Amino acid sequence: MKKIIFGILVVCLLLAGCGKTQDPTPDATTGATESTDTGAENNQEAVGGEEQAEPAVTVYPLPDSTMENLTDAILSVSFNEGDAYVDDTGKMQLDVKIYTYDMYDAVDIANLKVGDIVVTHAGDVTVTSVERGENGNVLVNGGLEAGGFELVSKDGGIFCEIGFNDAKNWYEVGEATIRVSVDFMGYDNADPDLGEVILYPGSFLVGEVENYNFTPYNTTIRVEDGQVIEMNRIFTP
Repeated sequence: MKKIIFGILVVCLLLAGCGKTQDPTPDATTGATESTDTGAENNQEAVGGEEQAEPAVTVYPLPDSTMENLTDAILSVSFNEGDAYVDDTGKMQLDVKIYTYDMYDAVDIANLKVGDIVVTHAGDVTVTSVERGENGNVLVNGGLEAGGFELVSKDGGIFCEIGFNDAKNWYEVGEATIRVSVDFMGYDNADPDLGEVILYPGSFLVGEVENYNFTPYNTTIRVEDGQVIEMNRIFTP
């Protein structure tokens, strides 16, 4: 009887031992599966967290309306000797070329970055560098000396391009013939040695104008009710 009981105990012990040797296999398999899943999740998070480069944008100048209203405006103009004359009806006329410059929204310039494209009257410019000065000016592609250009704030909400000596980058937008008022007054300060010279309508007809260097860089006319009532010419270096 004792031998039978002893035999049963041995068999039970053997069976118990076999059960333990089989347990690690599924555990190891499960552990490997869990490790692989976790790595995949971490990899997905890393990919999803990468910063995407901002797309390039095209910055356009604000719409220009210079030629839409010539009856009441202050215009930057150029004209030559003989462009002021009396027509067949006895009225004095002035033939002028009219100019403007590119203007940009301040928000667009504040967001300007490398890779963007700035549209100008001379063509499209791809931005390779942007430098912002302490006085609010913006050097694009190194500024004028490096073959780029400079933008400055015109009135807080608008930026415009300037050239050397801080002159605006004027370009011609059209031509017009505008009647000269009999009350016209011209204020000519082009020659610092002469001081201010007052010009009247007849001054252009009888050769009293010393120098016909009237350009958009130094000359503006004021038009009211379709007539030129005032002209200002300043000294430019």
